[in-house]
Parts: sequence; C-alpha cells; structure tokens
Amino acid sequence: MSQKWDVYLCNVNSKIASIFVDLGIRSEIPDEARPWLLWVWLELKQSRTDGLSSTEEFEKLIQIEDALVAAMKSGCDAVLCGRITTQGRREFYFYAPSPDGFEDAAESGVNHSKPGLDRYEFTTGTLDDPAWKQYLDVLYPSDEQRQDIENRRVLDTMRRQGDTLAMPREISHWAYFSNAADRLQFETSVTELGFRVVSRNDDPERTRAFGICIAKPNGMTQMEIDGAVRELFRFVLAANGGYDGWECELMVDRKPG
Repeated sequence: MSQKWDVYLCNVNSKIASIFVDLGIRSEIPDEARPWLLWVWLELKQSRTDGLSSTEEFEKLIQIEDALVAAMKSGCDAVLCGRITTQGRREFYFYAPSPDGFEDAAESGVNHSKPGLDRYEFTTGTLDDPAWKQYLDVLYPSDEQRQDIENRRVLDTMRRQGDTLAMPREISHWAYFSNAADRLQFETSVTELGFRVVSRNDDPERTRAFGICIAKPNGMTQMEIDGAVRELFRFVLAANGGYDGWECELMVDRKPG
C-alpha cells in the first residue's frame, strides 16, 4: 500500500459508486508475488438512500477497515488495493500470494475489530487474477476519471484559500496537439460551443508541440467543472491531442487591514 490514495464517483453496474483506490501502486502492477484477488463485501447498516455510506456509520466503517487490513496482512499477507461503496455495501479488494487463511482473516477483521461492535454481515470470494484485472479494469480510474480527481483537488485548494466558489467565472483550458491541422480541428469544434481562443503557442520541446488556450464562463460546482472538462476532454481526444488542465481567477474577500 502506498500513501497516494484518492476517491472518485462513477457508475458501477448502472448504480452510483464511490471508489477509493491506491493510485500509488500503479507502476508496480501486476505484482507477481500476489496473484490472488480476495474480496470482502460488507453489508452496510445505515447506508444513504443512494446506496453510499452515511456519516452516521463512518466511524464504525473506519474501525472495521483498519482491523480488516491488519488481519488480512497478518493472516495471508494480503494488501488492500481499493474499495467500492455501492448499493448499500462496501467491497474491499485485496491481493495475496494465495487464498490460504483468507476466511479466518476476514472473519477476524470484520467482527472482532473492537469489543462490543455490532456484528456485520459479509460475503467473501477469491479469484486467481495474476494480471490484476480487477485493479486495472475496475478500480483504477480512466483518464476522464483521473481528470475528475484533479478537478476536485483544484477546487479543494481554492476553498482552502478562501474562495467560496459561489461565483461563476471564466475558466481557461489548455490543450496540445501534434500538428497545426489537429489543433485547428479542435479550435473549430470548441468555438462553435462558445469558447474563445485566448492564445496559440508552439513549443518544440513538447511531444505535442502545438498548444492552444481557450476560455469560457463556467459555474464552479464540481458537477459543472467536471461536465465542462469532460466535454473538452473528448474534443481533444477526437483531434488526437492531450488536455493539459484549467485555471481561473481566485475570488477571495479581502477585508481592510
């Protein structure tokens, strides 16, 4: 397990899901020493109406997760790579050298995490998955989902700096292309959507040397930012380019003195 974990929302089997995943191990995957996928599906007791976890159950779930991770590590040398919360359950996914000792470790972790903790119903399963397909194909975010994560990080930073994000404002976006024709294709597409071209710049030191900056007013909620960026992301890909992020003015009340 690394220290580079993050969370994102998506649909899994047409239902809203929250995925918390270890992004920091991506360069080490697959881990040949741990070819077995082990999972524990925990039934929530106080899920929200949309099937995600509630604040009322937060502390209990943290206690169970800590105990489960420790029990799985000591019982079968398994490491947690991610979890999915959806449809009133929390799904923990581990990889281990073998499934030996798994059932005992799961029971110990879930229902002996703290004296007096209510017992939780859970199911388990195993799969020989040497390619780590569950991690790569299900847990690890797509390029668009990675961008959603980056969007949230930027918005969180702005909030910490005192911006309430209540005011819409112009957002600037950057994209880069391998040739001028691809850049022009992208520019033509997005100007029809109301974007204005701020600048064009060529940087021969980049793999994609033909850059463009475009801008358009936008709301500042996570949904509004994700929607705008995803739309642009797809236009960039259609023109064989690479999206390179966004920025906007920080709006903070400055009190005298």
